[in-house]
Order: sequence, then structure tokens, then C-alpha cells
Amino acid sequence: MKLISIVYIRLVRANFFKEKYPELFFLKEIVKNNNVCIDIGANLGYYTTFLSKLIGKNGKVYAVEPVPLFREILQRNIRKTKSDNAEVMPFALGEKEGKIKMGMPEKDGIIHHGMTKVADASSDNFVEYFEAEMKIPDILFANIPKIDFIKCDVEGYEQHVFSNMLGIIKSHKPLVQSELSGKDNRLAVYNMFNSLSYRCYQLENGELIEKDETKLFEKDTDFYFMPKKS
Repeated sequence: MKLISIVYIRLVRANFFKEKYPELFFLKEIVKNNNVCIDIGANLGYYTTFLSKLIGKNGKVYAVEPVPLFREILQRNIRKTKSDNAEVMPFALGEKEGKIKMGMPEKDGIIHHGMTKVADASSDNFVEYFEAEMKIPDILFANIPKIDFIKCDVEGYEQHVFSNMLGIIKSHKPLVQSELSGKDNRLAVYNMFNSLSYRCYQLENGELIEKDETKLFEKDTDFYFMPKKS
């Protein structure tokens, strides 16, 4: 994973894989110089290192990754790409403070390291477990003076993260990008942001297309939540 991840990151920085990963390259349109970003579920650092390049030396990326195995590679990739404006936060995010268990699932005989999740949130067949420290995001990020962009990919646990991050979202009104696995999770997050006067979009052919409740399940790509203009 160490070698593959750093090769991939360098290829992305050289503008390869644009068609395969359009959301990653669309960051250039929505993340600006000097922005402060939070990468929740940073994994091996694909988003973190790309965000680091976009925001410049005066910007900041907080890379949140609870799994020790992934975090070691993430920190290595940050060093290798000289992403000096990135800070790693070794936590899971949710509704409580304290130790939790996370699991790496197996599906159809294949171990999916990228789908590692909070173990008590799923009935998946986990083949390896990790102990992690959970923090409440409204508390963890309380002293950050500004937040412009949040990316969140936590394998169906997004509703628990965002429901305990409402204070931060109301205060900073960041643009939010999130993968939303599971019907109930997707609908809960949509309703949450709708109640905060946010609009919901998905990326289609290089453009953000607004989605309402009736169109939430047409595509399984990332969702973008943007505050409505007054």
C-alpha cells in the first residue's frame, strides 16, 4: 500500500486519472488558495495531499484518520509530497468520546481496506479489527478560526459525524463533499443539511447539478452541500 499510494498521488498531481476520479479533480473548482479544509476519513492521503497543493502555504488541511495502519502511510505520504500545511488528527468522529472498535470488511473473498468502518455500525464480515479514539467533532474543531471545505467519507457513518458537527457547520458554513453509503444514511444527511438551508448537488459532466429528495438515489457519486445564498 505504501508504494502504490505514493505512485498514485504523484500521478494525480501530474493530472492523470481525470476521467476515473472526476470528484478529486473537481476540487480545483471549489477549493481556493488559503482555504482551511477538513478531510474526514483521510485514509492514505489522496484527498489530503491534493488539497494541500491547492490551498498553498497559508492554507491548512486537517486530515482525520483513526486507523493506525492507514495513518502511518498517510503521514509518510504527507512527508513524501512535502505537504507541510497538513496536520493529521488520529481520531474517529461521532457522538461520544472514548475508545471504539473499527473493522476491515471482507466481501466476496476480497479484503476492502478502503471500507474500514466503525464496527458496531454494520453487520459486515470483518476480518481485522482496530481500536480507535472517537471524538465529538463540534468539540474537536471548536478552536479552528475558519473552515471553508469539508470532505467526509466514513462508509455509512456520515449521519453520526454531521449530526455532532452542527455547531461547526452553522458557524462556518463550509462547502461539504461527502460519499453517502446506505439509503437511511443518505436521506438523514440530506434532511440535516436541508434544515440548515443548504442545497444538495452531484457532479455530472463537470458541472454541479442540484438534487432534491426525489433524486437522491439516481447516482452513487459524491454529494456536495452548499449553503443557500441569502
